[in-house]
Amino acid sequence: MDFETFFDIYMQPRGGNLLHRDGIEFRYAAASLMIACSRSDFDQDPEETRLIKQILATSFKLSENTLDRLIEFAQQASEATYLEQITELVNRQFSDRDKRFLLEKLWAVAYADGRIEDLETAFIEQIAKGINMSATDVATARTLARQEFA
Repeated sequence: MDFETFFDIYMQPRGGNLLHRDGIEFRYAAASLMIACSRSDFDQDPEETRLIKQILATSFKLSENTLDRLIEFAQQASEATYLEQITELVNRQFSDRDKRFLLEKLWAVAYADGRIEDLETAFIEQIAKGINMSATDVATARTLARQEFA
């Protein structure tokens, strides 16, 4: 199944309500953005991939099989051509609290290999802008991620 079909079936929200963190749409969006972040410096470190799996497994209580399918989809959805759709979905359908959660996890992925590259910072700031998060939100998420994951 291609991304467009998958997005329309599984990620496109039905109705006008905000999406919840325990929903499948939230999981796919979070996984896609974290994988895109890990690729943003053109060096997807194995430690970043390990941390993404750990975050997804612990944050969403996923089985190994579900986690593998989620990662497989997110690899495809993290392509630049799809990130705009995912960012728009996050902006429209996620609460500010959940947006801050995502920012923190993006910073955690960036810290996973022991260094923050300029391209990773630019990627996170671009996503933050796309989801209407402030510079304060970005800085707070970075501090929280550094404390928890660095």
